[in-house]
Amino acid sequence: MGRRPRIEFEGALYHVIQRGNNREFVFDNDNEKNYFLRKLIYCKKHLDFRLYGYVIMGNHYHLILQTLTNPLHKIMHHVNSSFARHYNHCKERTGHVFEGRYKAILVQNERYAVTLLRYVHQNPVRGEICKNVWEYPWSSDVYYRKNQPGFIDIDLILDIFSDNRKKAIASYKAFVQKGETHDYSSVSVVGDEDFIAEHSSKGDKAGEGLDEILRGTGVSAKEFELIKNGSRRRDLTAYKKVFAREAHKQNYTKRQIAQHISLSESNMSKMLK
Repeated sequence: MGRRPRIEFEGALYHVIQRGNNREFVFDNDNEKNYFLRKLIYCKKHLDFRLYGYVIMGNHYHLILQTLTNPLHKIMHHVNSSFARHYNHCKERTGHVFEGRYKAILVQNERYAVTLLRYVHQNPVRGEICKNVWEYPWSSDVYYRKNQPGFIDIDLILDIFSDNRKKAIASYKAFVQKGETHDYSSVSVVGDEDFIAEHSSKGDKAGEGLDEILRGTGVSAKEFELIKNGSRRRDLTAYKKVFAREAHKQNYTKRQIAQHISLSESNMSKMLK
């Protein structure tokens, strides 16, 4: 089965998960975690998105973010590529740092993000790294606990608990300390039944068809993965053009086609010309 294309639109809310290649510990010390965090701060300042939560573990990280003017794939490309270059330079190595493409779980609205934030902040506790959420220094929990707006957009979540900030923080602390039993890393969409049914079925249907069109261009298995992950190798351009034109003939939208191979819609329009 083909991989599900990401659903991207302005204002979309996501739970993003990225793992180290082969589950390797790419964040194996505080220096690596700190560098990643600095890059995340830099990208948020320059790429215009809201960040509601994060946790940086040894071999993976979680983000809860909402796109504004820039699409998710552009944000994630900057975050991951800048860290990968730094990591390979420091380790005197080459090759992939992260495991394939990141997982982007579409979230219906902020009310689902509240429970999702608890899941993200509980990661170190589930991993038996610490006993309490507040003991782990590499998560956004401290911004909520100490009412520190800025880098983390805490207002939306805390205002759901209460209009009174002191009461909201107290409610947040009690809520996040409770264990989260649902596995939010194994799903593709978070929301009510109608929202899940709508977006899951769209992704499955479009993804399978577009993958078949891409394979029909004659790409190898390696080239297929490179194109899906947004590689800019010039020798792949011809395959992309054939894929785009054939998909367009079969009435896929420019947005669907572009997202499937990690291109912007403007570049896709140029390719179709």
